[in-house]
Amino acid sequence: MPPEIVFALISMGCLGTSDFLYKWGQRWDLRGGPFMLLQNFAYMPTAFALTFIRSELAWSPGLWLGLLNGALAFTAFLFILLAMRRGEAISLIPIVRLNFAITALLTIAFIGEEVNPLKGIALFLAGAAVLSGGVGVIAGGRDRRSLALAAGAMCLFGFIGLFIKLGLAMGANPAAMTLAQSVGVFCMALPYAVFSGDSMPRRGGALWVPLACGILTSSSYVSLSVGFTHGDAVVIAPIAQLSFVLTGLLAIVFLGERLSTRRALGVACAVFSILIFAAA
Repeated sequence: MPPEIVFALISMGCLGTSDFLYKWGQRWDLRGGPFMLLQNFAYMPTAFALTFIRSELAWSPGLWLGLLNGALAFTAFLFILLAMRRGEAISLIPIVRLNFAITALLTIAFIGEEVNPLKGIALFLAGAAVLSGGVGVIAGGRDRRSLALAAGAMCLFGFIGLFIKLGLAMGANPAAMTLAQSVGVFCMALPYAVFSGDSMPRRGGALWVPLACGILTSSSYVSLSVGFTHGDAVVIAPIAQLSFVLTGLLAIVFLGERLSTRRALGVACAVFSILIFAAA
């Protein structure tokens, strides 16, 4: 199996599990400020360890984009956490994780990655999947805020994918990009946690869920960045974002969420989109 596919699959597994924990952890009334700070307490050491192990502790101008990605990632993950309070993971996570369509369009437009009819079909299916996942949420007025937050996170993650690719092209190492991103997240998470006024949890799920998400998210971004060094973002990013299928399956099994015909159609469109991207 090509190395870029292997790293994309690792990223997919980490993302899918982390997204599920965002929803599952709501039983502990996760607060945005403490959650984001605790997540980064695990995210940053994991990124540093992976950077050290891969011998990639080297400065590059591309790392400035990693810092920018940190601010974007903080906002995107906060959007997900807030969206999960009232919305169902099986409806919202597919919207978030279809950010690969944004990344694909941006890399085609700004980096010149190849576009062909197959990739056009894949992007169309991605749009259909987003609409299938969001129609029910739009119909329920109380969930429109959750839909808006999920769509916002999708756009932010799409730009993060572009900036990772640009940073690597500027000479940054994959793991170092993730480490720089963790610094950017910390610069946002610390003041947010302080001004939120929420107390830091000392035990239970409110403590370990964000720590677990930090480890998973950091590992996912390192895997994604390494994959980008082996292949095109327009192929690798869609495979990694298949994570929402894993999230949906976990939500069905452990949270009792239902898989309606409309949602199944949305998942099918997304899966076909990713498969076409991988073959294009």
